[in-house]
Amino acid sequence: MTIAFAAAVWVRYGVMFDEWIRIIYGTILMVLCISYICIFALFESYQDFFKRGFFEELIRVGRLNLILALFISGVFFFFKIGAVYSRVFFVTFFLFNMAISYLLRQYFKIILLGYFKQSKLSNKVMLVTTSTSAESILSNIKKEREWGFQITGVAIVDKNMAGKEINGVPVVAHRENLFDVVTKEVVDEVLINVPNARHLQLDEAILEFENIGLTVNVSIATFNLRVHEKTLKNFGGYNVLTFTTRVYNTSSMLIKRFLDIVGALVGLTLTFFISLLIVPAILIESPGPIIFSQTRIGKNGRRFKIYKFRSMYADAEKRKKELMAQNEMQGLMFKITKDPRITKVGAFIRKTSLDELPQFFNVLKGDMSLVGTRPPTEDEFLQYEGRHKRRLALKPGITGLWQVSGRSDIDNFEDVVKLDLEYIDNWSILLDMKLLLKTVGVVVFRVGAR
Repeated sequence: MTIAFAAAVWVRYGVMFDEWIRIIYGTILMVLCISYICIFALFESYQDFFKRGFFEELIRVGRLNLILALFISGVFFFFKIGAVYSRVFFVTFFLFNMAISYLLRQYFKIILLGYFKQSKLSNKVMLVTTSTSAESILSNIKKEREWGFQITGVAIVDKNMAGKEINGVPVVAHRENLFDVVTKEVVDEVLINVPNARHLQLDEAILEFENIGLTVNVSIATFNLRVHEKTLKNFGGYNVLTFTTRVYNTSSMLIKRFLDIVGALVGLTLTFFISLLIVPAILIESPGPIIFSQTRIGKNGRRFKIYKFRSMYADAEKRKKELMAQNEMQGLMFKITKDPRITKVGAFIRKTSLDELPQFFNVLKGDMSLVGTRPPTEDEFLQYEGRHKRRLALKPGITGLWQVSGRSDIDNFEDVVKLDLEYIDNWSILLDMKLLLKTVGVVVFRVGAR
């Protein structure tokens, strides 16, 4: 509206900003904006926004602007100030406003449906259904044009159709391997739509999905299940009951992301100055890449590149296989005391946690959070049991309960899982703040770092 207003002033008067324009037209711009917000709330909502076609959207934008024009005309008539303002200006303004609003709405739809929905930021959903229902369910969900989630796979529970496609969506699982596939794939939520639940033990399935750490949406009228938190919502045009071990408040998650961005920007500034000392030391002792990158597993199985200052010799990954027999960690992690692959500089930056500073870039990108769980390697992840994946229900963090609980003194993978699940089940902004303060103490006094 501001752009349309400035453009209309320029068309009518040949200037865009001037003192007399600010005095005469400044107030009316505020009135227009406030009035539009009120009219939007009364006559318009985003319900069915993504289902509206090009012409229907044009009609909706035109109607809003017509109501605004009539309201402003009433204001002018009531206060008898119509003669002060140019009618040519207002006609031009409403034409510009309609054009800009319409184009931006279409662009907004393209961004969310064409980019966001396909990106790793949207929720990835697996549909669990039968061979006779899958096509119609996928067609109905497609008609809803939902942008917040993407059906990335189908599990057919009444026959083995793995490897085939239904409405362009791959069939990735059947009843026998359903939970194994969900554990290894990128899945945020599950939508169960199995008529009469004849081919699936619904109670057991929901509890197993919850144990993995997934949100479960069940399209069914009524049933009695011994499960955790339940919410009722519309999902792709279907009324569903949603089951999850923990419902996270949306506003709290937005605050967490905001703090991540602020913290990442501060951290990257600090990283720049510290790198002026660290980088030459790394290169003098061991020529090679300054930054070590490795594929790690993030929220619900998303793969990303984690960044650290290189603390090992350049051939460290190749030598890992030779040292597996000396692994001191019980379970799916690797750790040995006095690792021969670590350089002298590397030992120092690990002891002081300076090697992890580049991870602030991962936080800024959204792959990680300031506080979270430990991100596993691909090798660890591929050996996970279903219950292990629940520790990936939130984004991994630079620090967390594991890091402030004597990280290098823990020698059992199950203890790491226990701490991560404790964090997930009790997460709050206040807990993040406490862990960040504890992390400062751990880094300063080098507690549990090797």
